[in-house]
Amino acid sequence: MYAGFGLRIDSELPLPDLAPAPDRAAGPDVVVRLGVVPPSSSAGCALPRGFWVDGERIGVDVPDVGRYACERGTRITVEPVPGASPDALRLFLLGSALGVLLAQRGLLVLHGNAFIVDGACAVVLGRSGAGKSTLAAEMHRRGHVVLSDDVVPIDTAGRALPGWPRIKLWRDALDRIGLPTSGLDRVGPGFDKFHVPLERPALGPGPVPVRWIYVLDRHDGPLRVVPVAGAAVFTSLHEHSYRQEILVGDLRRTHLARSADLARAARLARVDRPRGVDSVVASADAILADIEREEQHASDGARTVGA
Repeated sequence: MYAGFGLRIDSELPLPDLAPAPDRAAGPDVVVRLGVVPPSSSAGCALPRGFWVDGERIGVDVPDVGRYACERGTRITVEPVPGASPDALRLFLLGSALGVLLAQRGLLVLHGNAFIVDGACAVVLGRSGAGKSTLAAEMHRRGHVVLSDDVVPIDTAGRALPGWPRIKLWRDALDRIGLPTSGLDRVGPGFDKFHVPLERPALGPGPVPVRWIYVLDRHDGPLRVVPVAGAAVFTSLHEHSYRQEILVGDLRRTHLARSADLARAARLARVDRPRGVDSVVASADAILADIEREEQHASDGARTVGA
């Protein structure tokens, strides 16, 4: 039995990157089984990028890897392609499939990373290649606990859940932050991208309240942090949802409700970075300075009210 994303996971596929579940006597929240996954029926609906919905099943077909089906937020069935590597099967299980299952369980699942600052959580969002993981590695280097990378589930109380304790980084990103690739596992065959394991406290962390959300972007100008408000907040949260292709029907309605809850609890800002410039250190500086200003402003406001 494994622990990840706030769940106890009973998996037939070995998941060595996840921690053992602390309470083995309790039953699993999710079971993962190998087996035949029937394709979507004629009543189902094909979605982009290999996803499909068929009644209570949401599935994804991954070429040269396998077919995954998630049911009712409690079960994932995996049908491997003959010869598929265990690493590839695990990668898509802990990514796309588990992301779908978390959405089925009513969580808001974002495509980004989350790290802890002074007991609260900051979430960094951005398109693929925006530098989210490199920024997470920089925050980890500075001593901030990284809760999750790539898949960030947020519960109904507005708390980010700890995920797979690793960051995926391309070789050039590792070179920039001075980490050698020796001893690191590749994300997949032929990929010049590696799993970087994260150190975490022995007993945690648990869920952490989200207070700040930052969206990485590029522009023709200096680095700046720009607050985002109103409808643009919902647009950003939808755009940077994990596997937004599945947000149809009830899942779309749940996503909007969870987004509204998060918008009331957290502040969202855009981090505009100069185009063509390696700005990971400066971006980390800007985000942490913005958080410090917000905390100072909140502290000053509390003193004023109490005066």
